[in-house]
Amino acid sequence: MNAPKISTDKSQKWEELMKEFRPKSDRIVAILGATYLKSHLGQMLENFFVDDKEVSEKLLSEEGPLGGFDARIKMAYALGLISPYEYHDLLIIHSIQKTFLKEMTGIKFSSDPIRLNCFRLRLPREILLPGETQTPRRLFVFVNAFLTQQFTLRAMQAVQEKRIPRDNFMLVDID
Repeated sequence: MNAPKISTDKSQKWEELMKEFRPKSDRIVAILGATYLKSHLGQMLENFFVDDKEVSEKLLSEEGPLGGFDARIKMAYALGLISPYEYHDLLIIHSIQKTFLKEMTGIKFSSDPIRLNCFRLRLPREILLPGETQTPRRLFVFVNAFLTQQFTLRAMQAVQEKRIPRDNFMLVDID
């Protein structure tokens, strides 16, 4: 069995990325944050799949059926690798990413469609203290950071739950 590719140094890289986000535009934060989560979902799925590198690569390649963020979100949820709240928030993050990719100018976390979506994120309501003031951008970044930490651990756990192919078909004599 292969060891998971995600290690604890991924969380250090995330911290570095978060520091890098501070001076970056809203567009860069939205696109990179979602892309980072997509990568973690891919690693979690790959660690859970049967140990067949060729099949995993075909499924998870950009052109493959699980190459997109939306497909990875839905597959991870269907396999029970993520919670309903995580699923909900990932779909919102994906929607925010698509908006930033589609709208070339004038879009920020403070823009109505993005702002409203950020306030629909469930994880901050479950984790943050009541009364903490959070901007839409901070909520987005918080959920990204939280999910990245969760998915780093889950990718390692997925190795323990790795699927094993069934035995080949055998004829059985029932006499």
